[in-house]
Amino acid sequence: MDGAVSLKSPQPPADFVAFWQAAVAEAEAVPLRYERVHYEDDDQPTHVVYRLRWMGVDQRGREGWYALPRLLQYPLPAVLYLPGYGVGTVPINEHTMFEGMITFSINLHGYAVEPNVPYSPELGYFTRGVHSPQTYIYRRLVQESLLAMRVLAAQAEVDAQRLTAAGLSQGGGLAVMLGAWCKHTKCVVAELPALSYWEYLLNRPAWRYPIKEFSDYIETTGVSREAVLSVLQYYDAVNHAPYVRTPAQLSLALKDPGIRAPVVFSLYDALPTPKRLLIYEDWGHDWHPEMRPQLEAWVQAHLGRLR
Repeated sequence: MDGAVSLKSPQPPADFVAFWQAAVAEAEAVPLRYERVHYEDDDQPTHVVYRLRWMGVDQRGREGWYALPRLLQYPLPAVLYLPGYGVGTVPINEHTMFEGMITFSINLHGYAVEPNVPYSPELGYFTRGVHSPQTYIYRRLVQESLLAMRVLAAQAEVDAQRLTAAGLSQGGGLAVMLGAWCKHTKCVVAELPALSYWEYLLNRPAWRYPIKEFSDYIETTGVSREAVLSVLQYYDAVNHAPYVRTPAQLSLALKDPGIRAPVVFSLYDALPTPKRLLIYEDWGHDWHPEMRPQLEAWVQAHLGRLR
């Protein structure tokens, strides 16, 4: 793609809604099984932190950090913080601890909470099951996110009427999907959102991982780029955007080497109102110090006072 780049408009497959209604129904039918474990070393000065474990849609254990602000009266609004690409989870830190909200930061792949697991192509999963919409790994990851939101809503300290889906990169794309399909989600914050405008990403030369996982797959298997893209249409956040029922805040970093402006602009344009786009001019693919307070301000504006 040289020169001008067109923005993407929603182009969902004909059975898109039926496909996701069936996936959501499966996730809703999974019985809730969870437990909380407390290790004092996990605690933060401002938050008590539990390890909240649940049984996933595949009957395997999952785990996340469940951070409760100290010295506040419950119930409180809560944020499901969805992880970026990889097999770890987002740590509870200055970006994910909120003064007036509970955080549930989850691992979609395993039982142990493992923050900051370094990426390697061997741990990549972008092409796992990509030969079919039914078998593609992101079907399970979206269902797992839906189930995690149900687990969060069931906690005694949580105000289940004020739940936000949030995340950075992959987590931002998943948050948009929860805004479309999760009845518990009342607000969305998608930082530098991925899983969007796959045509733009896959029709450019792939010089770096993890996007290069796709070109490796195509070269190794002989499957065409068009066949891969036909599956990815079910998992493109642009196609989910018109179905989002909640206020949504997006962000874009102009020095982000992976999530480029056409990706975020396409997603933003496809979302209904109310919505807001924040642009970080001198920033790359990482948390910006303003993201946490901007998330808190957006949630407070749409879900009421946080404390």
